[in-house]
Amino acid sequence: MAYEMSLDIAGLEELERDLTKAIKKCPVQAKETLNQLGNDFRKSGRKRGKAKLRPHKRTAEQKNKSINAKWGKKVVDDSLGMTVLVYNSAKHFHLIENGHNMVNKNGQTVDFIRGYHIMEETKNEYQSIVPERFQEMVDDILKGCDLD
Repeated sequence: MAYEMSLDIAGLEELERDLTKAIKKCPVQAKETLNQLGNDFRKSGRKRGKAKLRPHKRTAEQKNKSINAKWGKKVVDDSLGMTVLVYNSAKHFHLIENGHNMVNKNGQTVDFIRGYHIMEETKNEYQSIVPERFQEMVDDILKGCDLD
């Protein structure tokens, strides 16, 4: 007694087309999401800096030395993946962030000024936001490619 079985799978071409569409859309959407996250992180850091640092009266040539004027963002795309870099290019930002010794004119340490940890606190705030945003991105890609 011989048994014969036939298996017919329909719809694989459509699935393949949808998956290919999602794969092509992913890098573009990821770069866009990283760019938005970087902008939001930079705004949050700037806002936190304005709240924590007391304002200084500055002359015209000192205006560009302000911590709040030196925030930047860059999306780096290399062979390993994409990264967004958010930074503050003020030369004294590391002193504000981590703290520093106050030294008198004789070179003696007078006091230690504690750091404000602006970047660290912003990073901690975004540890829960980033996964949510990327999950939304993946959901949007799947929905747009009829894979939800």
